[in-house]
Amino acid sequence: MTGYSIERSRQDLGDWRSVPLDLQPDDGEVVARVDLVALTSNNVTYAVHGGPPLFYWNFFPATDAARGVVPVWGYATVIASRAPHVAEGSRLYGYWPSATHLRLKPGATKAGGFSDTAAHRQGLAAVYNNYRPADHVTDPDTQALNALFQPLYGTGFVLAHSLAGDVAAGRQIILTSASSKTALSTAFNLRRAGARPIGLTSAGNRDFVERTGFYDRVLAYDAVEQLDSAAPAVLVDFAGNGALKARLHAHLSGLSASHIVGDTDWNSPAEAELAGPRPALFFAPSAWEARAREIGPAAFDAELAQSLSAFLETTPRWLTVETVTGPDGYARAFGDLLANRAPANLGLVWKP
Repeated sequence: MTGYSIERSRQDLGDWRSVPLDLQPDDGEVVARVDLVALTSNNVTYAVHGGPPLFYWNFFPATDAARGVVPVWGYATVIASRAPHVAEGSRLYGYWPSATHLRLKPGATKAGGFSDTAAHRQGLAAVYNNYRPADHVTDPDTQALNALFQPLYGTGFVLAHSLAGDVAAGRQIILTSASSKTALSTAFNLRRAGARPIGLTSAGNRDFVERTGFYDRVLAYDAVEQLDSAAPAVLVDFAGNGALKARLHAHLSGLSASHIVGDTDWNSPAEAELAGPRPALFFAPSAWEARAREIGPAAFDAELAQSLSAFLETTPRWLTVETVTGPDGYARAFGDLLANRAPANLGLVWKP
């Protein structure tokens, strides 16, 4: 199966090239055609953190060690199979390369899906290796929304759950990059848990963030000093802007915890030494697996699905979906995400 893969320089994410693919399955393998995937700031985070300790570049190795293939989430169709338990024509939801095709080595069937057992993916976070059947998802609008939100929403869902103790203690939960899709997902779940999250965003995105209705209060970045400095607080940072984080840590004397989740402002300088608590990385796959162990995988899937369904019902009032195609469409969309040019109310999906 011929196609292409998009490779980016690990040192200069704006430097990309299209590399020809020609994949055939060996015994026990399948080749899937990537049909529809989302492009969000989350994919930029994967690229920024492609190396250790998260190793996102390792999921889909490039042809050159100096380059990497950015992972994306969405739908694909099995077009060739030499694995007896995976039928040609079956559709899958999962983690794909920025490419037209992927060769997989399916493990044993679990709940109708499977994990990729390819040698290079062993030892990486297991949640990224799982592929679920998607033949039942036929509506194009539903496919686009699932591609855009399912993985991001899962992060927001388990993140909000992990903050339950802070919510119960009455601490103010402050989210940076409040317009990002993962932050919106987190805020939605915090509101459902009885919290009154505070969103911080750019001046240009403030009206949009307020329109979603997910935050109790929304402030532009130049107004963060209006926050009650002495109130017990937790910072959840999706922006990765060192100067902003330093201001917040200096201002919030009641800060008890600082969580690192994303890097929407990935190109900003790293923070200097910070006042208050040391920031800690929130790694969603670990929280996801812990919650599934706590209540059981089936119960976890059910509560996540119910919550996601309620969230997606809100999207018509604040989200516009745009489809881009081919390598050039991908390059323009990813370039906009890298440069923070993509409007907050826009959901980008890609058909390779």
